[in-house]
Amino acid sequence: MRAVLPTGLAALLLAVPAFAARSGPSSSWLTQARCVHLKEGSWKANTGNGYFGGFQFAAKTWVRIGGRRDAAFGHPGDAGFPFSATAAEQLHRAWLLWKADGGTWRSWGAVGAACSTR
Repeated sequence: MRAVLPTGLAALLLAVPAFAARSGPSSSWLTQARCVHLKEGSWKANTGNGYFGGFQFAAKTWVRIGGRRDAAFGHPGDAGFPFSATAAEQLHRAWLLWKADGGTWRSWGAVGAACSTR
């Protein structure tokens, strides 16, 4: 798990400039998104719990906010089918979901609540 954190942080830091230029979230939102990501998992996560990627999206939620279907959805828990969306794409979809939720992290439950106070 600790080896995944530096890799995840690096991916987040590389994705943030491109993402920010596209959508313009506040630095506060990006700090909160980083917190959520660090508590949720790797960008490629497919652990079999029904949630995927660095923000642990449910497949239905991912598709509802405009994400493409992913092979990982049909093979939960199979390491041969990692979640394939880029970190930038996952950030964009998290931003869309956050806005759809009225500017809250409610879709991320307790993790979202803990990170929204940062």
